[in-house]
Amino acid sequence: MDAYEKNVDKAVNAVEKIGHGVNRLYIGCATILANLFFMAFCLWGVYAAYISWQLQTNGESATGVVVRLDEQDDAEGGCCTYVPIVEFKANGTTYSFEGDTASDPPQYAINENVPVLYDPSDPNTAQINKFSERWLMPIILIPAMIFASIILTFFMFRAWHRGTDI
Repeated sequence: MDAYEKNVDKAVNAVEKIGHGVNRLYIGCATILANLFFMAFCLWGVYAAYISWQLQTNGESATGVVVRLDEQDDAEGGCCTYVPIVEFKANGTTYSFEGDTASDPPQYAINENVPVLYDPSDPNTAQINKFSERWLMPIILIPAMIFASIILTFFMFRAWHRGTDI
């Protein structure tokens, strides 16, 4: 009976080691996937900052007019935040774009004149020339995603090192 019990103990230990290894693999994969998710949002913020910087350094100025305010529902299905739709003229052609910041109450009124920066080689790339419209999203998004990634990685590494289940 001793040999049988030893074999059962070996099998149980082997299964526990496999389970421990699978848990570590799961923690590692979950950490990598979550960090890729955070990196995607961080890159979105970097892209938005790059566009804002390009417009600041190479853009042309124009005066735009808020032609309407689009309503957007919030995450809970409630109503509403408002995004300005701005029209401006460049090279004799009228262009239209959506502002980058939604708010309630609306930041702008219909028929209000707003300063616009646009890319002279592609006037469809334009932004309202206001700090919050151009820089707010990258300033919030990039540090938030880096901070979230550091916190997640710390706790996942801690769980991986301790061998605890998540």
